[in-house]
Amino acid sequence: MDAEWFLEATAHCSVGRQAREIAWEQTPLGPPEEWPHALRHVVRLCFSTRFPVMLVWGPDLTLIFNDGYEEMLGTAKQAGALGAPAEVVWHEIWDVVGPLFESVLSTGEVASYRDLRLVMNRSGHEEETFFTFSYSPLRDDDGRIVGVLDISTETTLEVVNQRRLRTLGELQTALPTTFTDLRSFARPVLEVLDESADVARAAFYDVRGSRPVVLASTGPEAGETETMLVDRVFRTRQRVVSAGLVVKPLRDAVRGGVAGILVLQASSLRPWDRAYARYLTGLASTVGAALRDAVRLRTTLDALRQRAQRSEEQIAQMREVALALQQAVLTEPPTPDHLEVAVHYQPAALDRDIGGDWYDAFVTPDGATTLVIGDVVGHDLSAAVTMGQLRGLVRAIGYDSQESPGRVLERVDAAVRGLALGGAAVATVLVARIEQSEEERRRGARTVRWSSAGHLPPMVVRSDGTVDTLTRPNDLPLGLAPARPRTEHTVELHADDTLVLYTDGLVERRGHNLRDDIADLARALEGTHTRSIEQVVEAALERMLPGPGEDDVALVVLRTGPEDPGPVEPAPAAAARVVTA
Repeated sequence: MDAEWFLEATAHCSVGRQAREIAWEQTPLGPPEEWPHALRHVVRLCFSTRFPVMLVWGPDLTLIFNDGYEEMLGTAKQAGALGAPAEVVWHEIWDVVGPLFESVLSTGEVASYRDLRLVMNRSGHEEETFFTFSYSPLRDDDGRIVGVLDISTETTLEVVNQRRLRTLGELQTALPTTFTDLRSFARPVLEVLDESADVARAAFYDVRGSRPVVLASTGPEAGETETMLVDRVFRTRQRVVSAGLVVKPLRDAVRGGVAGILVLQASSLRPWDRAYARYLTGLASTVGAALRDAVRLRTTLDALRQRAQRSEEQIAQMREVALALQQAVLTEPPTPDHLEVAVHYQPAALDRDIGGDWYDAFVTPDGATTLVIGDVVGHDLSAAVTMGQLRGLVRAIGYDSQESPGRVLERVDAAVRGLALGGAAVATVLVARIEQSEEERRRGARTVRWSSAGHLPPMVVRSDGTVDTLTRPNDLPLGLAPARPRTEHTVELHADDTLVLYTDGLVERRGHNLRDDIADLARALEGTHTRSIEQVVEAALERMLPGPGEDDVALVVLRTGPEDPGPVEPAPAAAARVVTA
């Protein structure tokens, strides 16, 4: 026998040419000219594809792999891995993958995993990785199982990126819009970051004294580097991005000073690269922007209170403007076939607070029903004016373009920028489009397609009285990132299902956690499937706002009706109801 087959099989890839230099006769496999036909076949397959492929063969599970798999070995394992026992090469994760090899060898059954987390040391440091792979048995010429074929793909970047986006969405939901002090602001932020695998430590520093002091934190204690960088930021009032650390001053936009310092520390299990630095910097900027908005909101409310105390006439004038704007959004809902729509707007109890909440409902020329719920950042006359502008943009673009919710929000974002509406045009908005294909009509179903620009999750009261809270990763609010594409989600509605959209005035109560309040609203809606949609609104308000509300509230409720059993016949439109306060 000769090894011409081996020279031919290894001629077309880098690792194959390296394989020619291995002293195979010193391994349990022996020289290539003596390898069985079954092993030769799988070696040819390994070296002929660019996809990552690895195989082990023989009593020591001797390792053979191709160019695609070599990249997975990092910088520390590539030298010496070819022809070595798999247990030696992957010793630090052998407690995980070793039993998988043994299972395939002993049972002959395939073992496969999706996004399996493995902490390995392949480049001189411990690293968190994720792999999707399949282990298949390999048989020798006599039919005995003597090896394992590994077809694998590293999914680390995809898993980590999705995880980071999920944390950002949860943080946006948890960020308080009002607070009494920095500690109360920090608490929900730290609750979210404590669950993130990409934030090893987060800390808020109090800067009211002569030196910064840790006010609240999660994760390990502060190290010397953190202490040094916090002192530097305290002196310079400038952000610092160092190896594994982001230290950001939390600015008080109203007073022109610094309200605190935020520290975010990266996990040692992921490499500190430009993407990681951008991610932590983005998290810090999101927290900083929310604090500035909350301070600005609180200052605006204080200014309105002082103005009200000085001039009853000014109060009356502002209230008159607010009522006019409120009446502008209290339009009649449409009356689409087989759907009932109820809308509700309730202004804040304080006469001097002018809200930016709004709702809308309209039918596009293609017959789809579109629902809109929104909340402009701020509680002043500017917020109310901006509300009117944004409502008009969403309505006009949604009606004229007949495009999906995500595309509508993208076009509104572009219009906000193109029309130079300014930094005040920041709002959370949810656009939902109720669609129905012919096949869905026959089944008595509809699809709700929606896109959320930082808004609260919609809820569906099913026909059996159960409630689905449609929590999905949120996109950024309108006006923050006009060039970023919007994400869309779908859910199917059946006869007598009820869709509920609402603003934060319904669920954001002083001293409460927002997530707990959302869960409380879901409990309030349970069992309302037998009530009218006006009673659904009343049930939500009675449970969540037993007294005067501190913020304005907007609600849109849609209930599906049964489809006609036969061909569509002209029928009287369903009665639409408007509930106002």
